[in-house]
Amino acid sequence: MTGPAGWNETDSATFLDYGPIFTPYRDDIAAAILGLIPCRPETQFACADAGAGDGWLGELVLERFASSRLVVLDGSEVMLERATARLARFGDRVEYRRAELTDDRWIRSLPGDVRCVMSSMALHHLNDSQKRLCYRLVQSRLEAGGALLIADIVAPASERERILFTELWDEDVKRCSRERASSLLPFDRFEVEQWNWFRHPDPADKPAKVTDHLQWLREAGFEGVGVFWLRAGHAVFGGFKKP
Repeated sequence: MTGPAGWNETDSATFLDYGPIFTPYRDDIAAAILGLIPCRPETQFACADAGAGDGWLGELVLERFASSRLVVLDGSEVMLERATARLARFGDRVEYRRAELTDDRWIRSLPGDVRCVMSSMALHHLNDSQKRLCYRLVQSRLEAGGALLIADIVAPASERERILFTELWDEDVKRCSRERASSLLPFDRFEVEQWNWFRHPDPADKPAKVTDHLQWLREAGFEGVGVFWLRAGHAVFGGFKKP
């Protein structure tokens, strides 16, 4: 997510400090994505992490799949520096690329054996047309049987749903603040930064309704399209390329 003025390196630093609390669903997101990657633990394959941040999700993939390789993509130097430090122990299994997700060259340059493209809390920066193009291009680059797996904030379908998402997200950040920091100070920062998009919509963020995502994935040629997890306006969804 971004702050109210759009994303910059200050936002990157804030998110690195508070991300696990501001988005308190990492365990659920990781469980869903790791469980859906269409490979056995010993399989050799390439995985791309688009908008990788500090590499927290990619680290779990590299640990689970010991023969996998990871392409880390992010537009922030701060994020890439943190990811490089975090993933250093995996050596040449990791490649780091500075890439703006709005520039589809990051998709066209993916390895020929990419089995999974994943993204966590990043694709909402694309407008609807860019999302649809992204899905089509990723589908064309994936190996047969590969997967596009996305965790992202999604737009509410009604005002009632927006209110529910707002309240649940606040509650979850409060709970996570108490559990991780034994304090509500991180939640106070969450409020000051106006991070809850459902209360403070930011034009720099362009989340789409989950039903639209599913339609665009099917139009792109994906099979097995679905929502695999959903909480407080945060969802894991995606699809698979025909084997």
